[in-house]
Amino acid sequence: MRRIQVVIREVDDQTAQPPKELVTFDLPTTDLATLKPETALDELEATTYETGNAILRRLLQARWDVIDAALAEQHRQGFSPSADG
Repeated sequence: MRRIQVVIREVDDQTAQPPKELVTFDLPTTDLATLKPETALDELEATTYETGNAILRRLLQARWDVIDAALAEQHRQGFSPSADG
Protein backbone atom coordinates (compact mmCIF):
# COMPACT_ATOMS: atom_id res chain seq x y z
CA MET A 1 0.00 0.00 0.00
CA ARG A 2 1.21 3.51 -0.77
CA ARG A 3 0.65 6.48 1.48
CA ILE A 4 1.53 10.15 1.65
CA GLN A 5 3.32 11.87 4.52
CA VAL A 6 3.98 15.51 5.24
CA VAL A 7 7.05 16.16 7.37
CA ILE A 8 7.79 19.47 9.08
CA ARG A 9 11.45 19.89 9.96
CA GLU A 10 13.47 22.64 11.58
CA VAL A 11 16.79 23.40 9.90
CA ASP A 12 19.44 25.44 11.72
CA ASP A 13 21.74 26.99 9.15
CA GLN A 14 24.10 28.13 11.92
CA THR A 15 25.10 24.58 12.92
CA ALA A 16 26.08 21.40 11.15
CA GLN A 17 23.42 19.43 13.01
CA PRO A 18 20.94 17.49 10.90
CA PRO A 19 17.41 18.90 10.56
CA LYS A 20 15.16 18.32 13.56
CA GLU A 21 11.90 16.61 12.71
CA LEU A 22 9.08 18.46 14.45
CA VAL A 23 6.07 16.47 13.31
CA THR A 24 5.02 13.95 10.70
CA PHE A 25 1.51 13.80 9.32
CA ASP A 26 0.26 10.64 7.66
CA LEU A 27 -2.47 11.71 5.33
CA PRO A 28 -5.58 9.62 5.91
CA THR A 29 -6.12 6.73 3.57
CA THR A 30 -9.39 6.37 1.75
CA ASP A 31 -11.19 3.07 1.47
CA LEU A 32 -12.37 3.21 -2.13
CA ALA A 33 -14.91 0.48 -1.46
CA THR A 34 -16.81 2.69 0.98
CA LEU A 35 -16.96 5.79 -1.21
CA LYS A 36 -20.36 6.49 -2.68
CA PRO A 37 -20.29 8.26 -6.04
CA GLU A 38 -22.83 10.85 -4.95
CA THR A 39 -20.85 11.91 -1.82
CA ALA A 40 -17.25 10.93 -2.63
CA LEU A 41 -16.07 14.42 -3.55
CA ASP A 42 -17.69 15.96 -0.48
CA GLU A 43 -16.04 13.37 1.79
CA LEU A 44 -12.63 13.83 0.18
CA GLU A 45 -12.95 17.61 0.38
CA ALA A 46 -13.86 17.49 4.08
CA THR A 47 -10.93 15.20 4.86
CA THR A 48 -8.55 17.41 2.86
CA TYR A 49 -9.78 20.53 4.64
CA GLU A 50 -9.41 19.00 8.12
CA THR A 51 -5.97 17.55 7.41
CA GLY A 52 -4.73 20.71 5.72
CA ASN A 53 -5.81 22.85 8.67
CA ALA A 54 -4.07 20.52 11.14
CA ILE A 55 -0.85 20.69 9.11
CA LEU A 56 -1.07 24.46 8.73
CA ARG A 57 -1.68 24.96 12.48
CA ARG A 58 1.43 22.94 13.35
CA LEU A 59 3.51 24.66 10.66
CA LEU A 60 2.55 28.13 11.88
CA GLN A 61 3.20 27.14 15.50
CA ALA A 62 6.69 25.98 14.54
CA ARG A 63 7.32 29.26 12.72
CA TRP A 64 6.10 31.30 15.68
CA ASP A 65 8.33 29.29 18.03
CA VAL A 66 11.38 30.14 15.89
CA ILE A 67 10.45 33.84 15.79
CA ASP A 68 9.76 33.91 19.54
CA ALA A 69 13.13 32.29 20.33
CA ALA A 70 14.95 34.77 18.08
CA LEU A 71 13.20 37.75 19.65
CA ALA A 72 13.85 36.46 23.18
CA GLU A 73 17.54 35.99 22.36
CA GLN A 74 17.70 39.48 20.87
CA HIS A 75 16.10 40.89 24.01
CA ARG A 76 18.56 38.98 26.27
CA GLN A 77 21.47 40.37 24.27
CA GLY A 78 20.32 43.88 25.17
CA PHE A 79 20.87 43.04 28.86
CA SER A 80 24.22 41.28 28.44
CA PRO A 81 27.11 42.75 30.39
CA SER A 82 29.32 44.65 27.99
CA ALA A 83 33.06 44.02 27.72
CA ASP A 84 33.93 47.67 28.49
CA GLY A 85 31.62 47.98 31.52
